[in-house]
Amino acid sequence: MTKNLIFLGPPGSGKGTQIERLREKHQLAVVSSGDIVRNLAKENQDYREKMEKGELISDEILFHEISKRLETERTETGLIFDGFPRNVAQATKLDQILSEHNRSLSGVVYIELDEEEVVKRLSIRKVCGQCGQPLFDTEICPKCGGSPIIRRDDNEETIRNRMRVFLDKTLPLVKYYQEKNKLIEIDGKQTIEAVGNDISEALANA
Repeated sequence: MTKNLIFLGPPGSGKGTQIERLREKHQLAVVSSGDIVRNLAKENQDYREKMEKGELISDEILFHEISKRLETERTETGLIFDGFPRNVAQATKLDQILSEHNRSLSGVVYIELDEEEVVKRLSIRKVCGQCGQPLFDTEICPKCGGSPIIRRDDNEETIRNRMRVFLDKTLPLVKYYQEKNKLIEIDGKQTIEAVGNDISEALANA
């Protein structure tokens, strides 16, 4: 499957799980803004300090790193963008970068989940202490071998605040892709398997 996709979804929507399933099934390459920041932090003290403070790197640096990544991937290899774009300005720039690398956006998967379900899920979830991958019924992260932890910021007040921030930033992006007929809306309240099936069916018709 040669498709270039963006995944959107609130915290706890299972976005990371579905991205991993698609990556394995169709041999897609994942371009993650989080991985980009972590790699920069390993190489540069300034970036490491920014990451530890929770600060974002500039769009200019992020675009530069994404463009470098696209140069290393074959055009026939499909891509999934995770954690990016975060706003309409970034979305517009991403369209430009894809065009420069002879690619175009195939679709934007938006996993919808209401606030109460987000709070319920995040209050009990475990993630890898090293890479942040959500973990289910396992004591070893399959991605990096790290151990599971419960994030300190997974408390109700913080979760609800994160949900509000997500909606404020994401809804304009949802509208942007709706107008471009690129948005694929998925009901995130279903089981992992059902969500995955809905995504696969939608992409087969995209």
